[in-house]
Amino acid sequence: MTTVLDPLLLPDQLALTEADRRSAVAKLDSAVRRGVLTPPAASDRQSLLHDARNRGDLRQVFAGVADATPPRGLTVALRAFTAVWLVACVVQFMVWATLAVFGHFDWPWWLWSDLGLGMVVGILWWTHESYHRKTDVQVGV
Repeated sequence: MTTVLDPLLLPDQLALTEADRRSAVAKLDSAVRRGVLTPPAASDRQSLLHDARNRGDLRQVFAGVADATPPRGLTVALRAFTAVWLVACVVQFMVWATLAVFGHFDWPWWLWSDLGLGMVVGILWWTHESYHRKTDVQVGV
């Protein structure tokens, strides 16, 4: 089950895929074209990219390049909201199940808050992933 939750709870620990590496190379090329990095600096960073093992390592590769990796605050928010969402799901389901055992079976009222928090987690995850999917960097951000 942890592999299902890893993108939400440990996004910086995810192993780099070939798509992540291609996106990172495209971002480095974009940074050179836009004058954010010099070609020698981009070459040094490509060496770092070659040695990178997980998405957290990309923070070192793109240090000083705006908009290339998710902000740390977004990563922290994703992890925190995911943890709160999981705890809320489990606790509310257990309360509901306990009430059902004692004859107070009611419709699954806990779904409303779990779905609401789940949508917040989904939006945070989508925003976080968008940094890894794009292949361009912005100048002056």
